[in-house]
Amino acid sequence: LHGKSSIKPHSGPMNLRLRMHMPLMVPKKDDTPSAKNTKDVIPSRPTTGMRVADQTREWHEGSAIVLDDSYVHEVWNDSEESRVLLLLDLWHPDVKMEEREKIANMFSFARGKGWIGAK
Repeated sequence: LHGKSSIKPHSGPMNLRLRMHMPLMVPKKDDTPSAKNTKDVIPSRPTTGMRVADQTREWHEGSAIVLDDSYVHEVWNDSEESRVLLLLDLWHPDVKMEEREKIANMFSFARGKGWIGAK
């Protein structure tokens, strides 16, 4: 995520997965008074972070955040530098193996019909 940018509140299409965000590069924290007084920074939130429902987290390199992205969430980077992360989708632990197989077959069928995915 480039500096001075954000991804507005949104939600994933279903709760079949959990999404892991693994921060690889996080801008250094700038606690100088000039950094805190810029008009683009919201003082009640970290410089780089994520909000899921009513919980806010700050990014830390190498410290993963796992979430159910069917909840409304947003991310931001109020710094000047880019923030880089690895994004990984995992099956939700409440989805049983038999259900996973049926869901995978359903998506394969839809992809084969050209209803989803690259054409």
